[in-house]
Amino acid sequence: MAALREAVEEVDVGVLVNNAGVVKPGAMFLHEADVEAWVRMIRVNDLALTKVTAAVLPGMVERRRGAVVNIGSASSEAMPSFPLCTMYGATKRYVAKFSRSLHVEYASKGIHVQCQAPFFVATRMVAGLDEDMRLSPFTVSPDAYARAAVGWIGHGGALCSPSVRHRLLWCLTAAVPESVLDWFVLRSHLAISKLPKRIEAWE
Repeated sequence: MAALREAVEEVDVGVLVNNAGVVKPGAMFLHEADVEAWVRMIRVNDLALTKVTAAVLPGMVERRRGAVVNIGSASSEAMPSFPLCTMYGATKRYVAKFSRSLHVEYASKGIHVQCQAPFFVATRMVAGLDEDMRLSPFTVSPDAYARAAVGWIGHGGALCSPSVRHRLLWCLTAAVPESVLDWFVLRSHLAISKLPKRIEAWE
């Protein structure tokens, strides 16, 4: 941690975007996965984000300005559950709560902290999914998402979903009973778990 803080000490970090994340080992029952895979996911999705944020905050506090953007997931905020990807959803729930608390904690110091929670973006992470899901009208390209995401930095509250398509999907899911969403996500993830190379594709 000391080395990380030293590395950013002389850098005027105005905007920090924490977007590193993994979903490996993908869709499977909790008892099937190697525990080390879960540990790695927690380290990448939560621990690294926490350490980097803590390292840049002192400089932002001193300058009384800055923005921290943490990429979460609609899987933890818009969906009541995320079965077979339980640990992924849990790590992203941490990101949302972490961001919300820091948003309140540092607002008076001129620092805007935000969690952006997208649905599917057509990155390598979803390359192994079935064609219907990848070609869904609610799946956005990385470039389209990046343009929307940049426009939200420093604006809005502690939680947002920058893509218009994703916000529409969020509204639609809010109108569906939780039991139906639970059934739909479980059914979808069971299908994903049967895809070839399910683990390798979800990185």
